Amino acid sequence: MKINIKHINILQFTFIAIIFNLLVSINFFIKNQFFVGNSTNLTLFFAVIPFFAIVLVPALCYKQSISVYDDFLPLSTTKKIIQSFFTNLLKFTVLILFLIPNCLVVNFFGNIDFGKVFTSLFCLIFYGASLISLCIFINQIIKNKITAFIVSALSIGLFSVIHMVGLYVQLPKSISAILNNLSFAWHFDQASKGIFNTKDIFWLAGFSVLFILLTIFVTEKQKGRKLSKNKLITTSFSLIVTILFMLNSTRYNFRIDFSKNKTFSLSSYSKEFLENISFPVNISYYCSNSLSSLYPQITEISDYLSMYSNQNKNINYIKKDPDSNENAKKTLDTYGIFSQQMKTQKNNTTQYIDVYSAIIIEYNGNTQVIPFIMSASTLEFDLTSKIKTLITNKQRIVNIIVGNGMSLSSDYDFLVPWLNNQGFVCNEIHIENPNFANELKNTTGPLFIIGDSQIKIAQAIEIENYILTKNQNALFNISPYSSNIENDWNITQNKNTNIVEMIENWGVVFTENIVADISSAQITMYSQQSEDNQFASGNSQTQVLNYPLWVSLLPQENATLGATIFWPVELSILAQNATPYFISSPMGYTYQTDRNSPHKLIESNPFVLQTYDIKSKEKSTKTIGAQIKGKISGLFNNFEAENANIIVIPDQYFVNSLMNGYIGGEYGDYRNYELTTNILYNLNNESELSQIKSKLQVDESLFKISTTEEFLHYLKISNLILFVIIPCSILILGIVLWILKKKKLTSFLLQLQ
Repeated sequence: MKINIKHINILQFTFIAIIFNLLVSINFFIKNQFFVGNSTNLTLFFAVIPFFAIVLVPALCYKQSISVYDDFLPLSTTKKIIQSFFTNLLKFTVLILFLIPNCLVVNFFGNIDFGKVFTSLFCLIFYGASLISLCIFINQIIKNKITAFIVSALSIGLFSVIHMVGLYVQLPKSISAILNNLSFAWHFDQASKGIFNTKDIFWLAGFSVLFILLTIFVTEKQKGRKLSKNKLITTSFSLIVTILFMLNSTRYNFRIDFSKNKTFSLSSYSKEFLENISFPVNISYYCSNSLSSLYPQITEISDYLSMYSNQNKNINYIKKDPDSNENAKKTLDTYGIFSQQMKTQKNNTTQYIDVYSAIIIEYNGNTQVIPFIMSASTLEFDLTSKIKTLITNKQRIVNIIVGNGMSLSSDYDFLVPWLNNQGFVCNEIHIENPNFANELKNTTGPLFIIGDSQIKIAQAIEIENYILTKNQNALFNISPYSSNIENDWNITQNKNTNIVEMIENWGVVFTENIVADISSAQITMYSQQSEDNQFASGNSQTQVLNYPLWVSLLPQENATLGATIFWPVELSILAQNATPYFISSPMGYTYQTDRNSPHKLIESNPFVLQTYDIKSKEKSTKTIGAQIKGKISGLFNNFEAENANIIVIPDQYFVNSLMNGYIGGEYGDYRNYELTTNILYNLNNESELSQIKSKLQVDESLFKISTTEEFLHYLKISNLILFVIIPCSILILGIVLWILKKKKLTSFLLQLQ
């Protein structure tokens, strides 16, 4: 069908386009505070569009009843309606395409997921089509244009939030399913994650066809025309087929994952692993009906489990509702799985409901559980790792030695629960234990050494012996320096450096320099100081400071999300089989330590450091992590290892609870723990699982900007593009089109004369 732009009010459309573009930009970049450290995740950018569409689409369709075209178009009613539909869809599509430059602005500061952008834009066009068909229908049955505008806006608003009725009213499962299907927002959820799903596209397309058919039927009736028997049968049949198609759209579940890291698709490793399963694996998903009616991502979990189980006929998947099945609830109780409280609104009061969302995996009489899950984003890793544990019947052991006098249960209290949740069995070996050597002899798995200031020569000999003769893989979080982390942060030199010397013998040398970086962690501190420039207590204002001695790693090969390293020592690589594992940003520099000072090697006070002029500092990437892979020889033992895999992070506070709490912010910063987990998977010879986990760790930080000057530069450019160039470009384009349209209209009238 030909689209006739003569019937588009260019100036009205231009005004709407500018207002719409500005509103979306203001909401994402200003209201959501993108420029003060928000994520490059554009979900919030697209999520607001359906909200604005409540007014936007009725405005686009204003005065668009079919009678408008009667004086100009010698067309049938059907053709007029379809032309009206596609004309308005063209306008909506242009509005959506105008948003692409806004998305590209985000790419100045960090990486955006173009797959998510593509699927969101594509689905929005079908979303707009469904709204337009509804508005055209309402405009046709309501002659008063203002009334039609209001009813259209209210109707779109209703269809956008109808799935949320379950928050306030207890509904049967069938009714909840119908309301979910009627919700536009429900069908847009997967697209915002980068998933193209035919069930959502088909439903939106079916909705559009339904209301176009209804508009044709109503228009013919208004004109007093009686439909012929054949047209009546055809129209009725089309309506029935369309409705049935929409109701069964969930069956047409063909999905393509366009997200950058294929977050919601199975990796080749998982596919190969699942294909080789020769005995039954039972996966049971226990999900409360009330929960599945409130959150669209719950449907995503079910879909993913179905896709996962389809890889092998020996994998059996079943979904159960524990709220309506007492046996199911008893099964959950048996495995120690309890309900979680979710907040709802009922009768204008806040209430809490108990819900379940748990997975139980059974194989050969053994089980693994996922006690609570709300997203499919980590399902591949969780399922594959747990099924692998069941089939191999091997424990994933990591031996932890805390050698700096701190406690694993208090100072590093978040580490063990985190690793346990990732499938590791943590075996702590105490250095003060007289049976230290025997404990090492009786265990397996890689070593994880945290701090070394209290490790004496006898323990160092046993540690080296274990690495050389029993398990050649180890992770070291150590440094020749210590900090008084609970007081003034003064940095002092350790007396015992046996482990440091052992590693230096393998070709990784701890220099005297402590690395600082312009890419650093932000901390909130009191501004009041004592006379000796130490930290002071008392009433004072807080300040948010960049602390250069806490280096914030930019995303890189071995740290896809980045990380924070506290007071890192620069490493020097001397061995051929040793390589840098982490590096600072190009704006890294060093502070020379004063080893003659027994109390303070360098200035560590954050307020004093703010006054330092670092312009004269030589800046370059610094090695603040190293990997030794291959042959190593003993320093204390006359042995060699041929296939060692040693990771060195020059920071004993890397997974310290207190230190990570400083940088956690409102939502917590778990990057150091995620990175540690990935390293341990590799050291446990499970690099495939590490790769699965890594693909879930998409960096969405504003990592491309490392200096204040650079940030201010791009901030000015961004504001110029968002609030000047884009609106002016739309305005200029609108004026040009208006002039061209006016010339064509003048020519058309002259021809009529």
